[in-house]
Amino acid sequence: YQPYGFSHIAVIDGIAYGEAEDGVYALSGGTEQIEGELVTGKLDLGRGALVHPTTAYLEYALAGTAEMDVTTTQAGAPKTYTYTLPAETADHLTNGRFQFGRGLRGRHFSFALRMTGEHGHINDLSVQTAQTKRRV
Repeated sequence: YQPYGFSHIAVIDGIAYGEAEDGVYALSGGTEQIEGELVTGKLDLGRGALVHPTTAYLEYALAGTAEMDVTTTQAGAPKTYTYTLPAETADHLTNGRFQFGRGLRGRHFSFALRMTGEHGHINDLSVQTAQTKRRV
């Protein structure tokens, strides 16, 4: 929760509270955007074979926007592609998906999910793959 210095934020009866080293603060104010990011390390999605990541399914609530970076190292150097979650009203848990391009291929991938908005919650995230006809 940079640059505010809060270690935790909770919403109770519609009021946001921030916890800092020197106490708990009731938060009020305008419509500031909060940025959050979930980043994975390199994941072996192919388990020994080349695969195409096809989609990422997300169960979420969000008043804002979401993007996902997919990084592959199959060409010998990291290459990152960015995909946007289609915008829809999601004040309560709903399901959405990131549809990846056909050119993604490899064994090891890392993912970075960025959310920007008034509030957001991730309940579940899974990545689907399809095997290629090529081998490592």
